[in-house]
Amino acid sequence: MPPRTRIGYEIHTLDHTIGKLIFALKANLGKDSDLTQMQGWIIGYLYEHTGEDIFQKDIEAHFCIARSTATGILKLMEKKGYLTRESSPDDRRLKRLILTEKAAALQKATMVHIGEMEKMLIAGISPDDLECFCRVLTQIRSNAESGTAAFVKSES
Repeated sequence: MPPRTRIGYEIHTLDHTIGKLIFALKANLGKDSDLTQMQGWIIGYLYEHTGEDIFQKDIEAHFCIARSTATGILKLMEKKGYLTRESSPDDRRLKRLILTEKAAALQKATMVHIGEMEKMLIAGISPDDLECFCRVLTQIRSNAESGTAAFVKSES
């Protein structure tokens, strides 16, 4: 297969490269290294949805992670003081996820640096190319999700 069509490999290496960039940025900022990348994304998601009722199932769906994975991540974040769980007034079985002040302050500081990183990543890319790239990524993700569903059905 020609190198330009190795989509999975290119996406994997891009993810790895951006992960290293985030790690370097985090180290440069002097941030504690007690948060994983996923925990940071969850804090960002909860921050963006402040005032809304967000539950574990929402995290599972948004980040495409298993219930057991979400449970482990959220328990650890609660233990580290980044979030609390409160019973929903509508259904006591559901626990709303609430960011702590510690997490909100961290997110505010991080947003500035993420903006700088995003600018660096898209430097020299035209708005049309960037729009096309995002459309293609969305289609690849959709194809991957459909393929995953098809493989799961064929294995059952």
